[in-house]
Amino acid sequence: MITEEQYFTNPTTGEVKAHSDQHTLNFIELQARVENLLEDARIMGGYHDAVDPDTGTQISGVHGGSGDGGFRLPNTTTGAPMSNHRKAKAVDIYDPVNVLDIWLNQFDDGHGGNSMLLKHGLAREHPDATPGWCHLQSALPSSGRRTFNP
Repeated sequence: MITEEQYFTNPTTGEVKAHSDQHTLNFIELQARVENLLEDARIMGGYHDAVDPDTGTQISGVHGGSGDGGFRLPNTTTGAPMSNHRKAKAVDIYDPVNVLDIWLNQFDDGHGGNSMLLKHGLAREHPDATPGWCHLQSALPSSGRRTFNP
């Protein structure tokens, strides 16, 4: 399980990233949805939690990078300026051989819909854009697609 401490802490420096009460509430919602999805993946898909050697957690980080797969501060250079990571509504799950994405693919309808993501109130970036991790978010993108291209 991804903890609040892991999500809001810079894995490189060990410093807690400044965040608001709303960020904490957003994370709690995200955490519950992601954990429920991962539990289904463990039971039905043979998924096993993997720990990223760069972050020491299930949260993905870039080799030698800042570990921005969790909460991102406003001044980060990682990702898009309006990324849901900055709102504590997104997390990158370390998935080195893409087992989670492969399992989720079987629920895609070919038009951006995904019944498993719908069940858990999540959306994900298309696996082609996330090799070695699975981006999950609790906010539905403006396209309305559960699997979307960034």
